[in-house]
Amino acid sequence: MDFLERLIEAQRAKQTLVVLGVDPQLASGAAAGLPAGYTLARFCCEVVEACAPMVAAIKPQLAFFEARGLDGLRALTEVLRLARALGLVTIADAKRGDIGSTSAAYAEAFLGDGDFACDAVTVNPYLGSDALAPFVARVRAGRGLFVLVKTSNPSSGEFQDLAAPDRPLWEAVAARVHGWGGDFIGPSGFTPVGAVVGATYPEHARRARELMPNSVILVPGYGAQGASAGDAVIAARTDGLGAIVNASRSLMYAFAKSPELKPGEAAAAAASTMRRALNDALTAAGKTPPR
Repeated sequence: MDFLERLIEAQRAKQTLVVLGVDPQLASGAAAGLPAGYTLARFCCEVVEACAPMVAAIKPQLAFFEARGLDGLRALTEVLRLARALGLVTIADAKRGDIGSTSAAYAEAFLGDGDFACDAVTVNPYLGSDALAPFVARVRAGRGLFVLVKTSNPSSGEFQDLAAPDRPLWEAVAARVHGWGGDFIGPSGFTPVGAVVGATYPEHARRARELMPNSVILVPGYGAQGASAGDAVIAARTDGLGAIVNASRSLMYAFAKSPELKPGEAAAAAASTMRRALNDALTAAGKTPPR
């Protein structure tokens, strides 16, 4: 079963839009790092296993593993191994994009069969079509990708909202995403060539659904970045499909607000609350939760 079929099946079986962002923060004055007494692998795996019944996929942020060197990469392979054993869809949050053999190597690393292989990967379209071609080619092997279209960060409009020349640059990228995915539309009406559109820009999300009617939209920005459940479900179809909503710190570090719970227990409770909030938002918008 390929990426898209597995994702939709998971959403329906669990009635969820939730994606767990596996972002083990580096210790600093503003972040907790790892819980006391936990290794990186134990912390991440405990949270992944506890949240598995509530989430459609996990999305490891590679930066937090790479920053920890070989130990971090070993932990990443453990997380991916556990996710596969649990039947979870995996999305590598790598934001890669280059040209020629370099881009092909990135596609092999994250969409091949090696240690870091995932079901899908986030990619940066800035270098153009030839940079994304090796990733799009992997769709034929059952993989997926999410192209950065309109990101959730505050300064995203600095470039993404520039006129290019008769519409914002992000809309031009969205149109290309629609074109790249056109050859791979399945029975569900969706293509494995998806997009990243932040919930922090709800009107952009509404427009993105119009421009990319067949793309699954990965929605960051819910929770710690301030977007509401109502904002996060704008990109979903009326049947609740077509959007998956990521949360990272608000799930992984839920134990900071519930010190009586283990990290996994706190994350599972937060994921359950998030799933319910998103489903309630779907209902309020006249849509139905996936089923």
